[in-house]
Amino acid sequence: MEADVDAPVSVSPDQCTWRRVPWLEAALFASSAAFALLAARFGLAPHQAWGRMTFWPYAIAAVLVVVLAIAAPRASRTRARIVLTLALLGAVTIAPLGDQVAKRAADHLGHHAQSEVLVVEQASSALFRGENPYDAVFDDGLLARRKTATQTHYPYLPGMLILGAVPDGLGALSDARVAFTAATLAVFALALAVARRRMPLLRALQVLAVLPTGALVLATGGDDLPVLALMLLALVLVDRRHPVAAGVAIGLAAAMKQLAWPLIPFLVVAARDRDDEPARGRMLAATGLVLVPVVLPFVIWDPGAFIEDAVRFPLGLSSEASAAASPTLGRLLTSLVPGGGAVLGVALPLALLVSMAFILWRRPPRTPAAAALIAGLLIAGVVAFAPAVRFGILVYAVNLLVWAWVLRPEDAGEREAVPRLQL
Repeated sequence: MEADVDAPVSVSPDQCTWRRVPWLEAALFASSAAFALLAARFGLAPHQAWGRMTFWPYAIAAVLVVVLAIAAPRASRTRARIVLTLALLGAVTIAPLGDQVAKRAADHLGHHAQSEVLVVEQASSALFRGENPYDAVFDDGLLARRKTATQTHYPYLPGMLILGAVPDGLGALSDARVAFTAATLAVFALALAVARRRMPLLRALQVLAVLPTGALVLATGGDDLPVLALMLLALVLVDRRHPVAAGVAIGLAAAMKQLAWPLIPFLVVAARDRDDEPARGRMLAATGLVLVPVVLPFVIWDPGAFIEDAVRFPLGLSSEASAAASPTLGRLLTSLVPGGGAVLGVALPLALLVSMAFILWRRPPRTPAAAALIAGLLIAGVVAFAPAVRFGILVYAVNLLVWAWVLRPEDAGEREAVPRLQL
């Protein structure tokens, strides 16, 4: 009997070799290698050093993703992805960080650290001397070669000071970036232990600390990453229906940096307890019990100095210009319109508050994924229109949007709770 040559052939996904390749992961690593090459060629000195050390690890990782997907047995692919990610974490984050802090410890001049590292360290030292960090002048020579604003302003919130409070006698370990990195990885490990779905968090780790969105930041600056790790922990805790613990986590993040604040109202609205009852009051109370005792004493200590450093300066309303000079739409408007910086500095937070209130009124998020999505989009808008901003702040938007995907609901009923964007 002749075979029916027209009969359809059933091919399982495992038989289609190229379909097994995680092309997104390979593309991310390849793009990171290209970014490292550009950083090595055109970046600032610390960025160049990072780029030279990380190009080959990223390039090799991109190739290995394809090879492992084709050659590794199905049962071991997940383990291979985890091992590759952890190896890359050591090669592109930990190793460049060790190189930078060792070189800085050797020359004692701060050439191998961005200004935020020095500012956090000097502000912490000022506090331990009994001085108000929001009224101190950092004039010991480390910041003298930088812009005046970095010598006279501490633009973060008081919770960040604890990560700069490392004794000087520890040599390279006294570098605040060591504390930033250790705190980031420890908090992420806690989020991983709490999460109900752990494998999707592998992508969150890659964006937070392995791709240039985290690796470059930790090696050269790093103060944003512990805040982001705490925000992720809060999202995971809301996902696991632990509203009080989530309030503590987001309260700690908000006590360190202002960019954690846009997530708070959306996360509070989405919070529910183990009985599937709204837990907004409990989460908000826990957030306030952490945030207020950390921030309020510094407001009372010197309200003018606090508002100048932590409010006016980040908004571009201070008498001294911020060192941030990223080419945003807001910066373009500032250069074209006389007094545009002051107008944007007032209009932008008002627009953010109005947008948040409108969303909370019309379509409040019901899941942590929805809360992350909305907060990420709002922060991206702030980055676009801010008159003075570092592109590093865009890392907040990137991470939040990735978390919205990682924490997306699994069943259809929950998926309906994630708002669709209507432009």
